[in-house]
Amino acid sequence: MTETSLQTVLGLAALAPHLRLAIEAGGALAAILASFVVYRVRPRYVGPAGPILIGAGFVADVLMHLVQRTSQLGLTLEALGLVLFFFGVIRLLLDLADYVLPSKVRASNIFWDLILIVLYALVLLVVLRATVHVDLTSLLATSAVISVIIGFALQDTLGNIFAGLSMQLQKPFEAGDWVHVGNYVGRVHGIGWRATRIVTRENETLEIPNNLIAKEIVVNYTAGGVADAVYVGLPYEQPPNRVKEVLLGVLRHAQGVARHPEPEVTAVEFGDSAIKYKLRYWLSDYGTHETVRDTVISNVWYALRRHAVDIPFPIRTVHLHQAREQAEVRAEEEQRLMAEMRRVDFLAELTDDELKMLLPNTRVHQFGAGEVLMHQGEIGDYFHILRRGTVEVVAQTANGGAVHIRDLEAPAFFGEIALLTGEPRNASVVARSDAEVLELNREAFTHLFRERPDALNEVSEVVARRISETRQRVEAASAQDDRRGRGWLLDKMRIIFGV
Repeated sequence: MTETSLQTVLGLAALAPHLRLAIEAGGALAAILASFVVYRVRPRYVGPAGPILIGAGFVADVLMHLVQRTSQLGLTLEALGLVLFFFGVIRLLLDLADYVLPSKVRASNIFWDLILIVLYALVLLVVLRATVHVDLTSLLATSAVISVIIGFALQDTLGNIFAGLSMQLQKPFEAGDWVHVGNYVGRVHGIGWRATRIVTRENETLEIPNNLIAKEIVVNYTAGGVADAVYVGLPYEQPPNRVKEVLLGVLRHAQGVARHPEPEVTAVEFGDSAIKYKLRYWLSDYGTHETVRDTVISNVWYALRRHAVDIPFPIRTVHLHQAREQAEVRAEEEQRLMAEMRRVDFLAELTDDELKMLLPNTRVHQFGAGEVLMHQGEIGDYFHILRRGTVEVVAQTANGGAVHIRDLEAPAFFGEIALLTGEPRNASVVARSDAEVLELNREAFTHLFRERPDALNEVSEVVARRISETRQRVEAASAQDDRRGRGWLLDKMRIIFGV
């Protein structure tokens, strides 16, 4: 080796400690800066603890170079720097792993804490052995004695820890599941060292010891579909098959009831004053249990009223009223109904005798808020005159979405086009509030048109004029519009009503 090369090597060797010191100082500054950035940006599950520990480790290593390295203080600073550096690396890696894993794994942190403690202990033992030459044999022996003492003092705490580990392995529930434990029902938020956190429907946060949960029967409402049941007693006079059909219709259209499995209605008992029926349905989310149950019970009441099915009471009801002639009461009701019918443009020109032909097939129905009065795509054999409340007209788009068309208030009417033409309904009608409607079905108009053929011409003329006016407001009249005018409508009505 030449003299120049030797001098270069010696110069680099002399600079090596200073270069290392500069690198470590830069690393300390970078780690502290990184911790500040992490703290400011703050991703949801990555904290600044890892970069801070790494920066502190670099700082301790820099301080080591300011004292004699072989002194006790130098060795201590070296050990401290290594411990802090590796602690920071471990914490940073675990935080990053915690961030990318699913939320259910993140919420149950007992394993993360255990891994963190084990890795910290291993780093501490290795560094102490390598730097300050601590005798691990005596240290482990002392630790064993201390562990026995602590074990006796913390029996309950250790029981909760091992119960938590057992639940993590068996997974009777996960974060986000609805469970029933003892006398409590709530959603699991996480499993900790000592207790499992559950939040009830009343937003009460419960910390239930893991050891207690391990001894209880745990019901998990999230594992698959969860069924609920409502019972109702209905009169013996009503045929069971008719009752089941009405109740199944309610369950199939109730908001929150799962479509699969199919809801069920079964007769379960002959009671003293009624046949008892069980309405069984499934929930996609147990958290909506009370809301769905309220919807089902409310919709059942309205459906039974519409179908003239009374819920019998095991009591004696005494009605006191002023005696009146039945003919007088019936005449007043007929006049009231005919006055409401005349609010419909295509019924306004009919005579009293013609309107009376519609009365035998006229019904008054009540609907609760949220119930569907008419379904898009169904064949319409009735139409409604709105007596009270507000309804919303909505249409389903090709991609399955719902489009709001308009709101209707009394004395509006709807569903007449599908009734008179036999075509499928082009929109659904949903009650926005409690609503009462007057229903006229196809049988009523069939009887009218067969007895009074002239009424068919009058009705078709009014409806065709209204259809034409509506179409002209939407788009310019075309040849297709003219073809589907009064003549087309009249032909359709003659076919539908057999006139």
